[in-house]
Amino acid sequence: MNWGLGHAVRDIPLIHILLKNNYDVLIAGEGKSGILLKKEFPNLQYVDLPSFSIKYPKNSFFFLKLLFQIPAVIRGIKLEHKQAQQIIKEYDIDVIISDNRYGLYSDKIPSIFITHQISLKLPKYLKFFEKLILNIHKSIIRKFDKCFIPDYADNTLNLSGTLSHGFFLPEMYSFIGILSQFQFSEQKIKKYKYDIAIIVSGPEPQRSIFEKTVITQVLKTKKRAVLISGLPDLSFSKQTANLTILSHVSRDNMRYVLLNSEIIISRAGYTTIMDLISLQKKAILIPTPGQTEQEYLAKHLKNKDLFIFKKQHNFNLIESVNELKKLKSDFKIFSNKGCNNFLNSVKSLKVKYNKTN
Repeated sequence: MNWGLGHAVRDIPLIHILLKNNYDVLIAGEGKSGILLKKEFPNLQYVDLPSFSIKYPKNSFFFLKLLFQIPAVIRGIKLEHKQAQQIIKEYDIDVIISDNRYGLYSDKIPSIFITHQISLKLPKYLKFFEKLILNIHKSIIRKFDKCFIPDYADNTLNLSGTLSHGFFLPEMYSFIGILSQFQFSEQKIKKYKYDIAIIVSGPEPQRSIFEKTVITQVLKTKKRAVLISGLPDLSFSKQTANLTILSHVSRDNMRYVLLNSEIIISRAGYTTIMDLISLQKKAILIPTPGQTEQEYLAKHLKNKDLFIFKKQHNFNLIESVNELKKLKSDFKIFSNKGCNNFLNSVKSLKVKYNKTN
């Protein structure tokens, strides 16, 4: 899915574990997400699979603007479904794994849907529609054979909150644990290379607004900072006073930056959250304005004393950094076995599907 880079990033460890277990993997994507996956896996075959594109507003009225784009969304889903059938036939596909792409299912082969958000969070003025939307969403997901939720079923470990907990889920749904390529290392960093790392991501125009907001405040300090712009389609490196700005980094370099930075500032995207938890790094989360899912996640995880939650429009760097330093997060209770659980579930589904067909 091409709404920011998070959906592509969380698929990277899944592709790695499939390759490690001798699966032939064909990547289908579009836009910046597709570019990122092509850079990470230059030797894999790639198919461009366009879908619907969403225009984001400069203000917080995301859902109102989305309502007017629903016809385009429906057309996009129908088109990608048609294209998926052609890909399955042309490349002799055995299993199709869709990360939040609703049209990528088939009645001829096992189809798996990946999402951490079964219940969609709506703004306050639309709250009374949430139950209806939940039932519609579940009916769409039923077109797939399985739905993998990258979270824990246990309420104590529950990261996605009521996005995927607190309501009935049929047997086709499986909680598989968090998905991250990163593993925690007990080795302590003696001296951080950066005081602050800023991970910028998400759709425009909010990506650029967030970037400008943080840069302006960092440059007023003497703190050593690095900013990753989340632009895999560009290639640049800039040094401005105490700030290094990089267009994009590989996953290995991202791990290095996160581990070698004392303070992390990022969006509240679920993939970023899974990476931070896997590395046991506390952070300041700044949700994309109007994205109710990110706003909910940031509040939910703040209440669990895992991260600090701040809003973009009144973000204060120094105050937030001081608050984060006082936070005592406990990440040791979280295991990172999601990829292994994913692989075992894929194998089981293939066996079950072959027996019944």
